[in-house]
Amino acid sequence: MTSAAIVVIAVKIAFVLAFMLLLAAVAPWADRRQSAMVQDRIGPERAVLYLPAWLVSALLFLPAAVAAGALIMVLMGAPAGPAEVVAGRLVERITGALELAILVCWLSLMVLAAHVRRRGAVNGFEQAVGRLDPRHYFYAGLVLHLLCLPVARALPEPALRAGAQAAGIIAGIAMMASGLYAASKVPAGKVGVRLLGLLHVVADVVKLLFKEDLRPKGSDRLLHALGPLLALFAPLLTIAVVPFGSTLCFKDNGNRVLDFADLAQLAGDVGRSGTCRAGYHSVHLQVAELNVGLLFIFAVAGTGIIGAAVAGWASDNKFSLLGGLRATSQMVSYEVALGLAAVGPLVVYGSVQLRAIVDWQGSHAWGIFVQPLAFLLFFAASVAETRRVPFDLPEGESEIVAGYVLEYSGMKFGMFFLGEYLEFIFSSVLLVTLFLGGYHLPFLGPGGLDVAIGTTSLLHLPMSHLAVSLLHVAAFAGKVVFVTWFLVFIRWTLPRFRYDQLMALGWKTLLPLGLGNILLTGLVVLALASGGKDVDAVLQTAGDVTQALVALGALVALVILITWLLEPPRYGRFVQSSSARQAASSGGVETAARRVGRDRGFRPRPGSSRTGVRCGPGLRARSRSRPPDEPGVGMRERLLAKGARLDG
Repeated sequence: MTSAAIVVIAVKIAFVLAFMLLLAAVAPWADRRQSAMVQDRIGPERAVLYLPAWLVSALLFLPAAVAAGALIMVLMGAPAGPAEVVAGRLVERITGALELAILVCWLSLMVLAAHVRRRGAVNGFEQAVGRLDPRHYFYAGLVLHLLCLPVARALPEPALRAGAQAAGIIAGIAMMASGLYAASKVPAGKVGVRLLGLLHVVADVVKLLFKEDLRPKGSDRLLHALGPLLALFAPLLTIAVVPFGSTLCFKDNGNRVLDFADLAQLAGDVGRSGTCRAGYHSVHLQVAELNVGLLFIFAVAGTGIIGAAVAGWASDNKFSLLGGLRATSQMVSYEVALGLAAVGPLVVYGSVQLRAIVDWQGSHAWGIFVQPLAFLLFFAASVAETRRVPFDLPEGESEIVAGYVLEYSGMKFGMFFLGEYLEFIFSSVLLVTLFLGGYHLPFLGPGGLDVAIGTTSLLHLPMSHLAVSLLHVAAFAGKVVFVTWFLVFIRWTLPRFRYDQLMALGWKTLLPLGLGNILLTGLVVLALASGGKDVDAVLQTAGDVTQALVALGALVALVILITWLLEPPRYGRFVQSSSARQAASSGGVETAARRVGRDRGFRPRPGSSRTGVRCGPGLRARSRSRPPDEPGVGMRERLLAKGARLDG
């Protein structure tokens, strides 16, 4: 193995670890924000870092200026290769630069319009921008994105070079202008940076680093320290076999060995096959490519049981031991359901190698359409495996205090906390890989965008090998983030199961359904295998239709999401307790109290301006004094009226 190959492996490991740890740091913040929204309280906003104004301005302007300069320098250069290849790359450069310029423009105007509506305008430009609803800039940007696609193709071939340079200059100016205007909005003096509460995660890590590491007197010293390490072992090792992008092709310089000179010669185009041609080195975006990838994941993931069991037993605490027993029985039970749910897709894919599974979904249909029941079973079992709400019985605070992590503090507790979130994120990675197409996007092949339904081609947009590879990595990361957010949303919307309900769901519901899905999948696969080429053509057309549905659904969902986020906020209670609903149906809290008192025979004293209910000898639950003819009003209206009289 050459030094260049070692560097490539190190870069892939660093990327995977950085992605997992970054998402594991953001996930607790998302948990807190979600809980704040549901419970109607202030979210994680208290952690603040005060920076001088010049530093904040530099942090806003310099990245935009550097990115704009790099973009202009790249687009000013002339691509090498045959005339057809050069023309295709110039078209791609023009389209990409114009799309980037449009994105920067409408996003900057949208943010500025929302800022003006909250804080007001300080000049004529902001006043003009604030006249339009922020959503209008988003809609205009979508229209311009669609209209920009045929612009580069309409240019004559001699004008492509000048068009690419002009598009680069336009995109660079847009980026620099946005960064400069954002930097100019920074007020003088010290500026408090909160980053939407993300600094809370940094504060938690610093706090855990300096906390005392307490250990119970009767605990096992070795096993007590080994438990947190075992909790981190499984998720960090299993992510190594998951492909997070397509294969990169580097041209060989003649020595048939991958060296640093080859890494600078990335293939410009790999065609629609996606395989590297002769004389090229293949670099898979995957740390370790195993032909038993999924079996390796199930084998290593089972070691997570040991960490919880060891932590519960070594703590010398009955609540910790109960938590460890709960975690062990729960994980063993749902690993059975998890494995059975994965058998059906494996029968369809015909391989346990993860890259082959992902490529099958890219060329046919995503697993969620091929195996919908298996997706639901795998989803439920994976949530239970990660011991999150509503399956968090091993850490049930109302029953066993904190479960197997009760006797842990400092960074040992932080390692358990991090391990739980890493397992949580890896379950999202596995769901994306097995059922959501992995790194594939609808109609995005190795040669570019190719929209086709069956044998009918609707659109073909050639793209470079680098652009397709970057989109694949971005698609994988985006899917994982979306599934992770969805799992966070479930945490705050479902109640906790009882332990008998938890076991019954795993053994009496998920297990029989998994076995039934395996039987049904086998029968369907055998029936389709005997159908011939006509059945294969129909299935391929159906797969293309599902790709179109995914593309249209994602676009519509994105539009709806951004439109909803840009709506003016409306404050209102959407969760109401049963007691509040009962009181409201009785005409209000005060009316209900008077009715109870009247039904029990209690009456206010004659001539008294106070109303109330006698609770016992010498006791009276009284409300605020008011004239007898004053209508019943709420506490808020009475306080406002009192304040108005004081002000007057």
